[in-house]
Amino acid sequence: MSVPVLMYHHILSSDSFIASSVKNFEEQMKFLFDNGWKTLTSEEFYQFKQGKLQVPKKSVLITFDDGWRDNFVYAYPILKKYNLKATLFVVTQWIDEASKVNDCEYIEKKHSECKKLVSTNPRSVVCSWDELKQMNDIFDIHSHTHTHRDNYFSDISWKDEFTESKKFIQENLGFEDSYLCWPRGIYSEELIKEANNENFDILFTTKRGVNLPDNKMTEIKRIAVKKDAKWLKKNLLIFSNSFLGYIYAKVKPQ
Repeated sequence: MSVPVLMYHHILSSDSFIASSVKNFEEQMKFLFDNGWKTLTSEEFYQFKQGKLQVPKKSVLITFDDGWRDNFVYAYPILKKYNLKATLFVVTQWIDEASKVNDCEYIEKKHSECKKLVSTNPRSVVCSWDELKQMNDIFDIHSHTHTHRDNYFSDISWKDEFTESKKFIQENLGFEDSYLCWPRGIYSEELIKEANNENFDILFTTKRGVNLPDNKMTEIKRIAVKKDAKWLKKNLLIFSNSFLGYIYAKVKPQ
């Protein structure tokens, strides 16, 4: 069997580029709850990949990228309502910059506008460390590098992307992280080796595909979530089947 990994970014009032509407997201989560899907923690998924944990056939890992504040405002209450687990890959520098402001009104913007606000008013669109701590009953927090390679606040090496994100997570959340999600899904064999050398053991991509209990950790496949619960049902059926998911990903890799 395969465990599908869902990839979200924003949850907003309406659908847009890499954003799901609150309505569609709630319908999707209700579908998972009503139909007996188990949402794995990151540790359960890791053990499944190692072949150390048998999980139900209806198992899925829900992931979010970047650390947008709408995840706290909209996604977290919905996940909590249905008692579902998820994983959030955060850009640690963005989180830290947002945390330097005590309070700021949340501003709902589409992705392109959020990216602009990261450098000028990060607290309005990015989660703080305190918000991440509040969400830890539902979300596992892991690294999406330190800067996302956007250089809003500094220009650093890839080695520092790994070491700084680890350092900030250790200092603020109290654990040594070993999970990494590549910014924009861009990586190379050389970067995989460098990440492994910095003790990132499991690496998440933006590529579609299946995830088997084969102990292969360097290219975890994910499905960019689109549309509604009907779309989700179809894709879960495809990507929880190792053969169908493999063929489908070959035909439609993105």
